[in-house]
Amino acid sequence: MSSKVYCYHCMTYHHPETMRKMVTRSGERWRCIRSIEAARRNPDERDAFGEQQSELNRLKARSSLEGRMLERRLLTPSYQRGLD
Repeated sequence: MSSKVYCYHCMTYHHPETMRKMVTRSGERWRCIRSIEAARRNPDERDAFGEQQSELNRLKARSSLEGRMLERRLLTPSYQRGLD
């Protein structure tokens, strides 16, 4: 994973050659070319891209949460879960 760069916009890791540094209020941040180009499209296409990306982010967050919950269940001794 170390050869990839984190995109602050789509919250995903990409190869460095597909990224550009952007100046934001918080300083310089990396953003993928795909999201930069999507922002330049007409409002309907831009909104569709944003909705698609938001849905991907929600699915990713849900998957991560479910994985952490499963891990916690597997690591919690059965006597603490009332399964004795």
